[in-house]
Amino acid sequence: MVLFSKASESIFPKISSAESSKKAWDTLETCYQGVTKVKNVKLQNLRRDFENLKMKDNETVDNFMTQVMSVVNQLRQYGEDLPDQRVIEKLLRCFPKKFEAVVVPIEEFKNLSQMHIDELTGSLLAHESRMNRYDDTPLENAFKFQLHVTRGRGRGRVSSKGRGG
Repeated sequence: MVLFSKASESIFPKISSAESSKKAWDTLETCYQGVTKVKNVKLQNLRRDFENLKMKDNETVDNFMTQVMSVVNQLRQYGEDLPDQRVIEKLLRCFPKKFEAVVVPIEEFKNLSQMHIDELTGSLLAHESRMNRYDDTPLENAFKFQLHVTRGRGRGRVSSKGRGG
């Protein structure tokens, strides 16, 4: 029985009492995939997780895509037919407003049926990188400058009007 000889130390006790390879295989399948009902419940939970995906304003594209692909890969492992196009269409609805400048052109001008998830991820990462270059808004810069000027005069506090009082 090849199955027994290839089993690791953690798996062997589960199948050691099986009288045939078929019984050992069935035991392993039940342990690791679960019976049909358990599998269906897991699929339902994963489908819900997929449908509820939404990127938070403070979340990075990389972290969000890791979370998305984890759910997508689990769904596919459980036999869910989930083509890239459906994942991409879902993703385009998940991003916050600050990504509209990249999402709208993709929706309007790209052929989503021929697009790969990696291509979408690359576009989103490039957009995020551009946005991060301009993160310091003029207002934030003004406060930083005001703090520097006020401290330079020896006052040690920030004035709301910039005149020290």
